[in-house]
Amino acid sequence: MADQDPSNPSRRFLGVLAMWLPAAVAALPSAALAAPCPVPQVLLVCPAGTVKSAIAREVLKRRAAARGVPLVATSRGVTPEDHVSPALAAHLRADGIDPGAQPLRRFDPADAAAADVVIAFDEAAQVPALRSARVWTTPSWNSDYAAAKAALAPQVEALLDELAARGCGGT
Repeated sequence: MADQDPSNPSRRFLGVLAMWLPAAVAALPSAALAAPCPVPQVLLVCPAGTVKSAIAREVLKRRAAARGVPLVATSRGVTPEDHVSPALAAHLRADGIDPGAQPLRRFDPADAAAADVVIAFDEAAQVPALRSARVWTTPSWNSDYAAAKAALAPQVEALLDELAARGCGGT
């Protein structure tokens, strides 16, 4: 039979491949052979859902993408309502931040249960299902945009440092 003939080129190729493949696999870093890392789910919750948590979500997504840190960020409001003033909307547009990029949704305890990291702003941290959440603080975005932006940045970077250190990508 031709397929068992050692001079058959296909047979020779398969023989070389069979010798080379185990060594090639052994040379791979163990991370390459590990199961893929689950993408962290980050939930941000504020009282209304349209300002602090929505802005933080969009800033977090932007910075994560820039740093190569995979994550899924969502935001919720305890009592959803629009609290974006015209002045705040202008600041956000100038910075390319769209807090309406995801639909406004009411917080449900199941949201927190499904998240790997839960962050609560202001009195949202007092909701029973959010008592174990991390509490982030920023000044009012409507009253002091620059101070709120400055306060949010290190909190976002610290979370991204933590997620990157988990070994699933990012720098």
